Order: sequence, then C-alpha cells, then structure tokens
Amino acid sequence: MVEQLRELRERFGHDVYACVIREDCDFADRLRAAGVKCLPLEFDYRNLKQMALMPLTIVRLARLLRRERFDVVQTHLIGAMVAGRIAAWLADVPVRLAMIGSPWHLEARISRYIDRATAWMESGVIASCEQTVTLYEEIGVTPKKIFLIYYGPDERQFDPESTPPAGLRQEFGWPSDTPLVALVAYFYPTSVKSGWVPERLFDRAIKGHEDFIEAARLILREFPNARFLLVGRGFGEYGERYRQQMISLVNSLGLQDEIVFTGHRSDVNRVLRDVNVTVQAPLIENLGGTIEALLMQRPLVATRVGGIPDSVRDGETGILVAPADPNDLARGILQMLSNPQEAERLAGNGRKLMLERFTLTRTVADLNQLYQRLRAKKTRRSYNLLVSFYRQLFAVPVYAYLGFRVIFVEYIVRLYAPIYSRVYCARCLGFASTLRWRCIGAASYLRNSVYAALGITRRKPDDLKD
Repeated sequence: MVEQLRELRERFGHDVYACVIREDCDFADRLRAAGVKCLPLEFDYRNLKQMALMPLTIVRLARLLRRERFDVVQTHLIGAMVAGRIAAWLADVPVRLAMIGSPWHLEARISRYIDRATAWMESGVIASCEQTVTLYEEIGVTPKKIFLIYYGPDERQFDPESTPPAGLRQEFGWPSDTPLVALVAYFYPTSVKSGWVPERLFDRAIKGHEDFIEAARLILREFPNARFLLVGRGFGEYGERYRQQMISLVNSLGLQDEIVFTGHRSDVNRVLRDVNVTVQAPLIENLGGTIEALLMQRPLVATRVGGIPDSVRDGETGILVAPADPNDLARGILQMLSNPQEAERLAGNGRKLMLERFTLTRTVADLNQLYQRLRAKKTRRSYNLLVSFYRQLFAVPVYAYLGFRVIFVEYIVRLYAPIYSRVYCARCLGFASTLRWRCIGAASYLRNSVYAALGITRRKPDDLKD
C-alpha cells in the first residue's frame, strides 16, 4: 500500500492520503517517510463493546471523507474494508473500491457473509488473484464490478543482474557447492477454531513451516549435504512462540545443523539470489512470496492454493505441489535439485512472466486506469448531503442485520451461550450431588435416631464374623 500510494503520486500526480488507526506505529512511519499524508481515525472491534460502537465509528469516518472530499477511497484487508466501504458509501464518495489482499476472508464463514451483505456499496472490488474473482462470483457479485489487478512489488528491488548474493555459504561456513533451499515467510501462530478462520485452517499454521521441515528430513536422504533456511521472524508474540516450537521440533529431529532459522533478514533479495531452490508452502494464500522469488529468477516450488497458480504455472514457471503434503513438497524440491538446467529454465520463464504482469509499475498503471474509468462514469455531482442522509437511514437495516448476525448469533449464541450453559450444567450437577449426599445424611441421621429411641443397637461389620 505504501508503494502504491507513492507511485500513484509520483507517476500520475494523484494527491494521496492514508487513513490510519494509529499515528505512532511502524506503518504510519513508513507512510510519512514516503511523503504520504496520514489521517488518524482510532477504531477497533476486538470485543463486543467495540463492535456495538462500529456504527458511530463509521459515521465519524464518513464525516472525515466528506470533509476532505476524496475522489477515490480504496481499502485493503477485511478489517478496514467493512468500515471503509460503508463510510465511503454514506459519504457519497464518487469511486469506492476494495482491493482484496487474500481470499482468506471469503473462505471464512463470518467475514464471507459480512462481505456479501455490503459488497453492493462498492463501485467495484479489485481481486488480486483468479481465486478471489471466483469466490466473489460465488457470493453473487456481478462480474462487471470485479477487476483483477495483482499486488506487484517494486521490480527495481528484485533485479538478479544488479543484486549481489548474500554470501550465505560463507556466513554459515558451508562449502561453495552446498545446495540451499529457502522458505521466506513470517511465522504466523496456529489458527484457532473460529468463524473468522476457514475450516481447513483450524489448528494449523498457514505458512507450512512444519511441512517444509518434514520435507527437508526426506530430502536429506538423497542430498545429505543440502541445507535448509527458514527466513523470517514471528508475527507478534504468538507468532514468535510458534517459531520457537518449530526450533524445538528441528532440535528433536536432530537436524539443527541442516535446518537453519535465520530470523529477520533485511536483504531478502540477496538471500534469494543465493539459494538454489525457493519454497512457498502455505495452506491458503494470495500470491505469497512467489513474485519476489520469480523476479529474482529463482527456481520455485509452491503449493497449489489461492492465487499461487496465477504466478507459478506448473511445469512452465515453477512446480506446484499439493498443500499440507510433505511428501509431494519433497518431490518438487528434489525435482529441482536433481535437474538444475530445467530448474533454471523454469526460473527464467518465471521472471519473464513477472515482468509482464506482476510488478509495481503494472499495478499502479492498472489502478490509475481503473480510477479514471470509474470517475468518468459518475454523471452527477457527488457528495450530496441529501443522498448521505437517505443512505444513513437505509444503512440502519444493514447495521441491524450485521449486528444480529455477528454480535448475537456468532458471539452470544455460538460462543457465550455454550460456555455459560456448561457452567450452569456443572453448577446444577454439583447442586444435585450435594443435595443427594445431604439427603443420604439426613436419612442416616433419622434412622439412627429411631434405632436409639427403640433401644436397637446396630452390629458392626466385625461382629458379623462370628
């Protein structure tokens, strides 16, 4: 997003702004460093109270958009998309777009129906892979409102001719002919069971680090001198915990010398230049790190998920393998290591395709063209206060529907009701057990009182032996 805004300003003269929820974060610092103006608007919806207050946040954002009179409002990611698209529609912004960073939210139950209920407010949705196009068509978005534009990195930073290798073999003391296989990705924590998570990701980490480690163990049987690099840091506290779990797994397998965790590297382009095979093994993804690897003309093995087949064409620009299948992943890597000439051919084809379709230059050119086309279709004067008023009234049923579905059904009924029902059941069972023993005690006391009144002495078990 930072690169897109910068290039839209420098190449096409757009006046660009970014609405951020915090001014003291790394993201805001990067925006300011790129000369992008930041507009703060604090909001969140991590709990029921914040969700209930979302309509007020949306109204505040709509007022901000009306005040600045933007021609285009474009959102990224589901969290910003929902608030941004409703606010832009209320404010009567001429062009309203959502650029979809991943098919993730369209495969999760809650975010899927939220998107379906509000997508009609957009001028269009920008899918960044073919899989997202298909998913939007499935939820009823008309094809004429779906535009395919890929997220492209700055190709100037990924030029194999001008990028020197990182010197990893010298850094780690390996021989110069050591085969290197690398997976570059954040360590994300294991996904919990939730309506915000696709079911196939329940209790799984999305980037496939475990599959990569198991595949490495299999590959070492044929290439015992190969070394495997896991490049990246944990995403947040829980991501770092997962990374430590993977380190423990490697140590338990006795492969700490063969599988190396490099941590964060600021020279990823140079790291890619140094390796023989790059790997992307996610369980769900947009295009992941495939574009950068292919721009650096590196042989690539990737899982057949999400948008990855858009960039990695099996047998043409790389090798596709089944997700969550270490054996198939090992097969693909072994195929690359065993036939370096074929691997280089695939990598060359990959760079050619990336330069044609998957660069920052192509992305911003397509975005600018889309803005101009949609803006030209606007036949009336925008930012009509009366239109905003009527839309606010019409938005009330939308708030009510989403509030009922998300807050009442998903949280109160699906989440809290089972928890409290278990608590109440446990309390009822505890009360019943206590009542039972008290009744037994009372009956025993009554019986003993009757025996004492009648002068009856109960014989003890030891007396019965005679």
